[in-house]
Amino acid sequence: MHPEPADLHAPLDTRTYPELAADAGDPLVGLNRIAGAAGAALAPSRPWGRWDASQDSLAVAVESGRGTCFVTFERHQHVIGVRFTLPWIGNALAGTVPALQDAVALLDAWHNRLPLDEMGRQWPTLTTSPFAVALEQGRAIPYKWQEIRSLPAGLIDSRLVEAAFAAPQLRALFPVVSHGALTFSDTPIPPHPDHFPRASPHGEHGWIVDSAEKSASDRLVAATAEEAADCLLRLLPGS
Repeated sequence: MHPEPADLHAPLDTRTYPELAADAGDPLVGLNRIAGAAGAALAPSRPWGRWDASQDSLAVAVESGRGTCFVTFERHQHVIGVRFTLPWIGNALAGTVPALQDAVALLDAWHNRLPLDEMGRQWPTLTTSPFAVALEQGRAIPYKWQEIRSLPAGLIDSRLVEAAFAAPQLRALFPVVSHGALTFSDTPIPPHPDHFPRASPHGEHGWIVDSAEKSASDRLVAATAEEAADCLLRLLPGS
């Protein structure tokens, strides 16, 4: 069953999108019509953003258990954008497609949980998030360690990162960098718990290591990166 047409004050111009002529320029109805004709699995869809301004693009949000896809239609030229997002993670796959049939095929693949790396191979013009792929493949922790080990010195002190990475107990956790501080999580999915220890810059060369679970008297001061890593290990939950 196709949805009722959206309340369009400014539908798409069917001269720009002739494939929507049968839908009075309503992309919400058009997507569902094309999906039905193709036998594709299209999750519940709804208008997204403003649909009442003739200068703005139109967007449709398509929900599924995997995440949300946004299909965007530029008004003044035939440009169809797709953006697939994961809960808490954000963009997983994004780009433009030449036709609505391509958007429907992508939506069908997403809804049926085709792996992201395979989606990227089948639609090479789209950009795939390396972290989203790593997360889906169960290698988010080593991916994140590789990422933060490559961060510039202005974001995190590489000596601290390398000292923490050398400790197997810390290396098994998901590293989180914020404002020059290094902390950890037992999950790559936000929100990250706050009971893991954190090493923050202190002075020119040292670090303060503390934990929300510990009292202020348990705060430790480390003069070297290796000492900071040892302090992090001492403040790990269960230590």
